[in-house]
Amino acid sequence: MSKHGRHVARHGERCLVREERVVADSHHANLWPATARTLVVLAVGSVIALGIVLLFEVFDMGFVGRHEVQPAEEADPSTLVPPHVGPAVAGEEETPVAGSAVASTAGASTADTSTLAGMVAAGRVSSIRLVGDSITAGYLCDGYEAPSDTGVVAYSGPEGTYYETATTIDDWANSFRSYATERDVTFVNAAVSGFRMSFLADDPDAWLADGADVIVVMLGTNDAAKESLEDFRAYAREALAAAAARCGHLVVVSPPDNERTDATNRFGMGQVDQVLGELCAEAGWEHVSLYDVLVPGTSDFNEDQVHPTSAGSQKLWAAFRERLGLG
Repeated sequence: MSKHGRHVARHGERCLVREERVVADSHHANLWPATARTLVVLAVGSVIALGIVLLFEVFDMGFVGRHEVQPAEEADPSTLVPPHVGPAVAGEEETPVAGSAVASTAGASTADTSTLAGMVAAGRVSSIRLVGDSITAGYLCDGYEAPSDTGVVAYSGPEGTYYETATTIDDWANSFRSYATERDVTFVNAAVSGFRMSFLADDPDAWLADGADVIVVMLGTNDAAKESLEDFRAYAREALAAAAARCGHLVVVSPPDNERTDATNRFGMGQVDQVLGELCAEAGWEHVSLYDVLVPGTSDFNEDQVHPTSAGSQKLWAAFRERLGLG
C-alpha cells in the first residue's frame, strides 16, 4: 500500500474510533436518564406505599380503637330491682315502688276513667261539688253549730242564699273533703238542710253555680215526705240531667234508710234507691247506694231517727269510699 493509502486508512480508522466513541457516549447519555427515572419512580412508589401503611396504622389505632364495641359486663341483679322489692309471692301481686315510673303510671294507665275512682287515679279531677240536704250538711253531727268558715255560697236562688257549712263538722262530707284536698282537688259542700230534688230541677244554676269536674248528688230523703213517687221520679230525671250537663262525671247516691219521727214518709227510702238506680242505669250515670248502711233505732241516728250521728255519718263515708273503690 502506498504511503498515501496508509494515511487514508489510518485517518479512516481514527474517524471510525471517534464515531464509535460518540455513539458510545451518546448511548451512555441516553441510558442514564432512563435509569434515573426508574429509580425515582421506585423511590416515590416506596414512599407512597409506606405512607399508605402508616395511614392504615393511624386509622386502626385512632378511629377504630375509639369505637370498638367492648363486651358487655354481666349485670348485677341487685342493681336492677330495689332491695325491698322482689318477685311476687305466690298468690300476691308485685307492688310498684313508690315514686318509680312504674308506680306513677301504673294507676293512670289501667284506670277506668268512666268511674270516679278511675278519674281520681288518672289525675283527671280538679274539682268536686257535693249536693245534698241536711244529712250531707252535717245537721246534728258534732260541731254543726259552728258558722261557715269558707264563705262559699252553696245555693243562691228562689229559696234564698245559703253558705257552705263548717269544715270542722265531724261528718261524712268533711271526710270526703279531706280525701279530695289531699289530692289537690277543690271541694265544695253545697248541701242545704230541708232541700229536695225538686229544688235542683226547678233552678239548677242556683244550686250548681259553675259546675265542677265531678258533681255528687245525694237527695231524696225530704222528697219522700213531700211528694208522690211519680213526681219524685220526674224531678230526679230532670234534676240529675241538669247536673250531668254541668260536670264531666256525675255520681248519684241513694240516701240511707230511716224511721223518721219528725215527718211521715209517703214512700220508702227503698223506693228512692230503686228509682235512682233505674235512672242511672238508663242514662249511664255512676250510682252508689247507701240505703243499707245505717240501722234505724241504733246509735247510727239521732233521736229523730233520720239524721245520722257523727259515728253514723262516718259509716256513710266508709261505705261510700269502699263501694266506689276510692283508694
